[in-house]
Amino acid sequence: MTRISAGKYAAFLAVLICVFGGVALAKSGLYLDRHEGDAAHMIEILLRMLDGQVPHLDFSTPIGILAFLPIFAFAKAGLGMGMAFIAAQVLIAVLLAPMVLWVAVSRLRGLSAWVFGAVIMALVLALVHGENVTAISVSMYYNRWAWAASFIVILLAVLPPLEGRKAPRLDGLIAGLLLAVLALIKPTYFVAFVLPVALGFLMRGAMRRLVAGIATGLVVAGVMVAFYGVDFFPAYINDLLTVTRSGTRAAPGMSLIEVMNAPRFLIGSMCLILSVIVLRQSRQAMAGLLLLLLAPGFIYVTYQNFGNDPTWLILLCLLLMAQRPMRGQRVLFNADARNAVSALALVAFALIAPSLQNIVTSPFRLFAVEADDYVPQFASRSELPDIFVKADRTSMVLGREAMVDRYPELAPYVIESDRFEAVTFLGETLPRCTLQAGEVALHRYMADRLKQPPFNFPPESEFFVADIASGIWILGGFAPLEGGAPWYYSGVPGIEHADAIIVPTCPIDVSTQRHALEAIEQAGLTLRPPLRDPMMLVYPIVKE
Repeated sequence: MTRISAGKYAAFLAVLICVFGGVALAKSGLYLDRHEGDAAHMIEILLRMLDGQVPHLDFSTPIGILAFLPIFAFAKAGLGMGMAFIAAQVLIAVLLAPMVLWVAVSRLRGLSAWVFGAVIMALVLALVHGENVTAISVSMYYNRWAWAASFIVILLAVLPPLEGRKAPRLDGLIAGLLLAVLALIKPTYFVAFVLPVALGFLMRGAMRRLVAGIATGLVVAGVMVAFYGVDFFPAYINDLLTVTRSGTRAAPGMSLIEVMNAPRFLIGSMCLILSVIVLRQSRQAMAGLLLLLLAPGFIYVTYQNFGNDPTWLILLCLLLMAQRPMRGQRVLFNADARNAVSALALVAFALIAPSLQNIVTSPFRLFAVEADDYVPQFASRSELPDIFVKADRTSMVLGREAMVDRYPELAPYVIESDRFEAVTFLGETLPRCTLQAGEVALHRYMADRLKQPPFNFPPESEFFVADIASGIWILGGFAPLEGGAPWYYSGVPGIEHADAIIVPTCPIDVSTQRHALEAIEQAGLTLRPPLRDPMMLVYPIVKE
């Protein structure tokens, strides 16, 4: 296979950025038809930042600050948040392009190089995190960015440089910079891959790369301290520990065992194990060993990410394409080594193809959206003129409730389960209800009611909402809860600043509400009797 021309490859990346990014920008807005709550979560954090707050220092979130700073920069410059989000993705693609170019010309040949560039650009510029649901969604966009950075770093560490393309300090600088970026976007990726990457450099005798990487990482840490102070990293670590203590969000999807051997994942896990064996038997012991060291990280990241999409299969396919041995060697089942590696690459690609297709086509699906089917998500906010949600997903408020509570005559026919045990708070039993759709409409109603009798809360009021997330303060023009958490994980963050506790009678997530109310009961607050509405109980907090 021939080496890659740097000029042609740079033009190739530029075309990809223009096509994927240009198509998304041409729609002049974000039209979402899934994960509206995740969009509200992102919006709340950005609104807080526009108000001068700093993540971790002024409010609690386990998502790193670099997941928001690019979007914040464009929103601060005057773009609506929908366009700011798309522009931020274009910016990240542009910043990553030189690093992608270096990996391609220094580590890859032929088709694998071109596929690598296309995959990285598609991951960064997509408008869905993966899976096989053809929807437009900003959910977990930072996972896509983190996977793109991880692919670059891992290829630098696993693949030896081509003859004449050795640049140890540049390799180390890129690896250290991107590992630091991973730590400041989604630490899960940093934890999963920092050790295999370091061992990859060490095992290839690339001490200069390792030293340069460590030095670069320390420089990034120093820059963060210079901008945000010495309290930034302790606050960030505390937010991360909050997730580990969470009874509902420490692992947001399938169990670890299921991520390895459930029907959706078993073939991928077997493909990974066979790839290690075949590489080692084809006289590529180093590559096989490094792939084995990466395997726990692949599984761990998949386990930690909601949806459990095994995006690492794309990287496995690329690695195998780049590591195909010459013909003539025999491996497992007496197969030709080159054919075996090619077959495993094809299996990996086939397994992840639906997710990859979803990612690649998402900007074009956004462009093809019929705008008449959508309404603004937060019409009352001037900063949000270009984020829309599907009308038929938000026009009705739908809930799931235990029918036996409404119709007692069903009781003899019902077998109760601890899973559906009613939530109680201060001796009061709440309705067994879970919100299924229409959270924006419901929260807008609640925000309006809080301004009216008997509530009469002024605009400066701050609320602790016992639910996984809430747009009440945004929709009602209230103050954000100082020290609060835009997405609830555990404890009672910001409760000392709250004027009242809002307990939805039909929350988005009942398990989250149960844990939040248990934490409130243990906080030792003095609460007034609740002000009642069919949709919520409001407990004013007595300030000492």
